[in-house]
Amino acid sequence: MAEEEKKGGALTAFAGGGKVAVSKEARAAALMESAEAGGSGGGDTIYLTFSGQGANYAGWKIGRDKKKPDADAVYIVDPDSSTEGWTCWKGGSPVAKHEWSVFERKTMAVSQAQLEDHGPYADGDGWQFMMGISMFDVDEPGQKITFSTTSKSGRNALGDMTKEIAERIIADDPEVPVIQLTSEMFEAQGKKNGKPGFDIEGWVTPAEVFAYLEAGDDGDLEDLLAGGYEADIDAEEPEVEEEQEEAPAPKRRRRKAPA
Repeated sequence: MAEEEKKGGALTAFAGGGKVAVSKEARAAALMESAEAGGSGGGDTIYLTFSGQGANYAGWKIGRDKKKPDADAVYIVDPDSSTEGWTCWKGGSPVAKHEWSVFERKTMAVSQAQLEDHGPYADGDGWQFMMGISMFDVDEPGQKITFSTTSKSGRNALGDMTKEIAERIIADDPEVPVIQLTSEMFEAQGKKNGKPGFDIEGWVTPAEVFAYLEAGDDGDLEDLLAGGYEADIDAEEPEVEEEQEEAPAPKRRRRKAPA
């Protein structure tokens, strides 16, 4: 993929191209409501899934081929990509879905009473509340990755992150999470299960993400997390060099895909 395509895809997809036509209070309220309630596809989208049920435990899987994601992969979450809705399960497979952006809740949301009956249902079947969010791997910024879940543990993990995003928006703090995927085993009713998690490595601003993406292969993840792109977005503030008492650790640059 050409460098222009990488940057263009990410810049177009991320945070709606840099602007969301709602106030920070409305953004935060929509995200917070989704987080508390939950305790889309496109040609450039691949899907991230998590299966943690007993004998069917598979953990994180990504893409049509259901491959295991790179354990060292780092993702940048789009804070304005949160979705919610309903998924109807039958025989272990989804048979119907309603999904909308949390910012379109008033016009697009479907209530539980409006859902079509696809019964008869077996145990565990039926309509379940769903939450979702999108992100991209720092090594493939042109590729949108979407994760949605109806599991209680998955909704809790997403809800915790979404709530913190909302709180940061209100506080005018950097609201873009930079994460790694994690999983944890637990036991419930005598059965072992797995639950997904999001290990937040740091928080950055949308403007810093854009500057990082525009740097292409020269972009440095450690500099992004340390605020090293602040000078690129705020020319009025001079850079201040600090003396280093010891040699810095090697920086994590974007991994190169094999030829």
